[in-house]
Amino acid sequence: MKERTAFNPKQLTSARISRGMTMKELAERAGLSRQMISNYESGKTIPKAESLLKILSVLNFPRSFFSNEVSEFTTGATFFRSQTASTKRVRDMQKERLKYLFDIYGKLSSYVNFPKLNLPDILEKDIYDITEDDIIKKANELRKKWELDLSSPINNLIQVAEKNGIVIAEANMSNQTLDAVSRWIVDRPFIMLTDNSESAVRRRFNVAHELGHILLHNSIESIHDYSAQDLKNVIEMQANLFASHFLLPSQAFTDSLLSTSLDYYVDLKKYWKVSIQAMIYKTYSLNLINDDQRLYLNKRISANKWRTKEPYDDAMPIEKPKLLKMVIEMIVNNNVISKNELFQLFKLPKDEVEKVTGYNFSYENSQKEIPNLRLLS
Repeated sequence: MKERTAFNPKQLTSARISRGMTMKELAERAGLSRQMISNYESGKTIPKAESLLKILSVLNFPRSFFSNEVSEFTTGATFFRSQTASTKRVRDMQKERLKYLFDIYGKLSSYVNFPKLNLPDILEKDIYDITEDDIIKKANELRKKWELDLSSPINNLIQVAEKNGIVIAEANMSNQTLDAVSRWIVDRPFIMLTDNSESAVRRRFNVAHELGHILLHNSIESIHDYSAQDLKNVIEMQANLFASHFLLPSQAFTDSLLSTSLDYYVDLKKYWKVSIQAMIYKTYSLNLINDDQRLYLNKRISANKWRTKEPYDDAMPIEKPKLLKMVIEMIVNNNVISKNELFQLFKLPKDEVEKVTGYNFSYENSQKEIPNLRLLS
């Protein structure tokens, strides 16, 4: 009985899924049988030391992780900002990493008071009853709540979101079919971004898109649990519409649109920090260009090979989450707990922790001013 409590089979499943492996793949790499892995994960048998060491070597997880308690998402929706090609395996990988983010947050929040969550009321409506006016109203409410006027671009969206209590992190995985995942966990929204070399404007739109899910779709389950493709499409369309209105307030955007030439959109991209294609769609949705004009602009974009890479994509700095790193610096620099002791508390792979937090645990970080954070007494 004592041995059984030292190994949590659910953690083996979690580690395997987070690495994107099937039972068969893990078994082959570890030199074990698939049945053995299945028995370990079901709790029928406990791996012997030799077998566990082989598994640890393949998964690159610390031994302490497998005696830890696993976080479980029992209610609420997990939303994936993904392309059609995104597979269930990729989504499950990201979902496990979201659990690790929550665990890291939980450990840190026992030492530091995170910024208070500051959001407008969540929209409580059936998906099919949500109107564009509802979405515009919610986007404007969020701007007002975050003290952002309706006439200017948002300078650093991730920084503003973190300041207002949203926990954002980068996942230690790279996949071109998945951009982001978000969900409410307990009483706070979490957003995890995929490290897939996305452009600055795409990342900003992804974050705004996830904010749309957070404010519009909190009452539903994950869209990937639905079989109806049209429902998934409606949910994604609503989140995209929210992102468009939040990043490009209609009147201010219209006032800035002195020309609808492609060259002018290129220049306007630097001001609004939104993609050329998103601005063209916004212009069309406001009836400022007709079908033929939109078609012409899109043909020009294709001819210029700008579909996947636009002008200034390489020049615009990509916004990075910083809150978790600042929290760790505050804890370590105030000698609340040593860097090594803090790392051991996480019981996660070093590469995972460093990517999620942005903190390098192999060197000393200098003291920095940390706003909106307070050590818990």
